[in-house]
Amino acid sequence: MRRLLSILCLLIGCFTLYAGPTEGLRVGERSSGMNEDAAKTALARIDVQISQQQLRGDVEREGNARWQKMLILKNYSLTKQQVEEAELQMEWFRRNNQWDYYYRTWQLKTNALSASGKLQQSLQETQRMLDDAKERNNKLGRAMAYKQIGVIYLNMKQTEPAVEALKRYAELMKDEESDFSSLSSIYYRMAKAYDYDKAYDRELQLTNEWLEFLNTKVGKLKAAEVRECWHACYLARAAAFIGQNKLDEAKLALDTAAHHAHLINTSLSLHHYYKMQARYYLAKGDAVKALLYTDSVRLTTNERDDHIEEVRAQALIMLGQGAEAAQIYQRLYHDKDSVFGRDARQHLDELNTLFQVDELKTEQQRTRFLYILITASSIVLALLLLILYGWRSAIRQKKVNEELRIANERAKVSSKMKSEFIRNITHEIRTPLNIVSGFTQILTKPDADLPDDEKRDLQERVSENTDRITNLVDRMLELSDASSETSIERNDQTNVVDIVSQAIDHSKIAFHTRPGRSTVDRLQSPRFKSPDSTIVFEVNQIQMIQLRTNKIYAVRALSQLLENAVKFTREGSITLSMTYTDSKVRFTVEDTGIGIPADQTEHIFEEFIQLDEFSDGTGIGLTIARSIAQRMGGDLWLDTDYKEGSRFILELLRT
Repeated sequence: MRRLLSILCLLIGCFTLYAGPTEGLRVGERSSGMNEDAAKTALARIDVQISQQQLRGDVEREGNARWQKMLILKNYSLTKQQVEEAELQMEWFRRNNQWDYYYRTWQLKTNALSASGKLQQSLQETQRMLDDAKERNNKLGRAMAYKQIGVIYLNMKQTEPAVEALKRYAELMKDEESDFSSLSSIYYRMAKAYDYDKAYDRELQLTNEWLEFLNTKVGKLKAAEVRECWHACYLARAAAFIGQNKLDEAKLALDTAAHHAHLINTSLSLHHYYKMQARYYLAKGDAVKALLYTDSVRLTTNERDDHIEEVRAQALIMLGQGAEAAQIYQRLYHDKDSVFGRDARQHLDELNTLFQVDELKTEQQRTRFLYILITASSIVLALLLLILYGWRSAIRQKKVNEELRIANERAKVSSKMKSEFIRNITHEIRTPLNIVSGFTQILTKPDADLPDDEKRDLQERVSENTDRITNLVDRMLELSDASSETSIERNDQTNVVDIVSQAIDHSKIAFHTRPGRSTVDRLQSPRFKSPDSTIVFEVNQIQMIQLRTNKIYAVRALSQLLENAVKFTREGSITLSMTYTDSKVRFTVEDTGIGIPADQTEHIFEEFIQLDEFSDGTGIGLTIARSIAQRMGGDLWLDTDYKEGSRFILELLRT
């Protein structure tokens, strides 16, 4: 019945849209064939121009015509032909020393390979382009390589390295005043990066700067490439407004983008416009229109677009067509490798959770129907049995409803925690792994000729990031151990100063702070390497007190508190102090950081919890620290009376 209603809704929506004044959808359905004809016409015209310039012997104009041919293939999303044609044109540009067109064409080739799903080949081509540009000392070639590196990182949804690569491109191109289109594309790529990270405020701020740039550079010019810049800018603004759920502002931005898209009238411009319309209607809750726009995207280009497939799957879920949505997520999962498959796997897990909840609801409906039949039969037997059965049925129904509510809440919490954990752990591992991989390739290249100090610097950075990955794996093993209720043996006779000293070294807090006046002399050493830091680190009241504990675990717990303090303190001070009795030792870590709301004092000790979702880390450090303390007979808690930041108290048994 649900499927029948969904089909009826879809048919009604289709009729309404196609009968109404929504030109975007009708154009989308016709655009595939029209764009193909337009592309053939444009290519035939440009081939005539190339032939004419060959007869005249005008190499400069012939080079420009060949470049225009590459742009036509790009704008009409003819990716396969774009790759083949790039090889021919690059050879011509190389023979005629037209290096600007040579590297721009090479970048279009690598981008087309990436859009076709041939990521490994695209990476290899990009590396070759960068090496070639460095060998020729060609600034534009290096810029194009960094631009493509940024594009590839965006496709991998690795925002930080993508933005870094695009900034390098912008730095190389900053003196090219006439090349406003290339500089505008930087805004587009960075906006896309923020959109991946759902940093919609930063995305909107960037589009404001973008609009100012376009107003300054091009004003009211109406050339095709200018319209493409305006079109991309307003689409990015629409994405930011949709993310902020400001749908009225998103509609205005989309209307402006539509104006430019239909004037440009290429497959690529219509593809991006229809894609954003699908996101808009999905956010608005109109799943039928969202589906229709995903159809329009498919009709405009033959490029694979995983994001629009995800939009389509979400729209199908809204219409109750979970099975078809699951097929889309399954296809995304199989099409991607282990790096790219995590997002699809996450969606599949969430979808399976929803299916489990649906099964509970179905079982509830069956049980209720059974009760109704039994009640109807009981009427024939006796009124007393009917009343008794109805009373018991109501109690049982209430219990089933409560169990369903609890299961639903648990499923939501579990799904959210899992999603946050996957996002955090992916970010924590990818960043150092990419650094290690990149620098290792540089160091191991046979023709790499680097100064000794630069080699040492690269080796140190590789070592640092390798340690970072190792520490993260150790942290995950500690988390597994933290869920155990097994007591930790306290067989080490040690003193407080050794525990504090090793915790400072292990946490590396001294690298991010400067020592205060009251720091104990023996703990104040060359380890403090940040004299210009705005954070003062003080160690007070530390005495040579003996205690019986597990030294390794005690150092881990205390170092975690120091790491936590330096992570959330931007300026001010961090103070480590100690008090003791005959039976206990208390370490107090006090900071002037962002603090913790009163209603979150226990919540922060749960697994994967981060009050600031944009901060680094996995959200398991405090969980591990408290588990260690409690399993050694002590405890860890937050002092809620302290209001200047955060104050954690770690209590360990002394005897």
